[in-house]
Amino acid sequence: MRRRIQVSEARAKLSNLLKQIHENPDIIYEITVNSMVLGELRAPDAMQFRLKPGKALTDAMEMVGQPETSMPESTSIARDHDSYLYERK
Repeated sequence: MRRRIQVSEARAKLSNLLKQIHENPDIIYEITVNSMVLGELRAPDAMQFRLKPGKALTDAMEMVGQPETSMPESTSIARDHDSYLYERK
């Protein structure tokens, strides 16, 4: 998505523009002087293909699915933790 912005406005809002580009790498700001485009402010090419935090983990969890083994409904591990931690002799 391309947006035109005057150079004076770009100077005043540079940190805000960079935050917006970081959040949405598809934004391209065309910097204009007297209605002529003289430059662009955009995210690096690699940033467009970057995964969001946790995306790889959630994708892997979806691929694996639910575990095949489950605990019986009536078992309370918290109450019987000693039997799980220590062997009976």
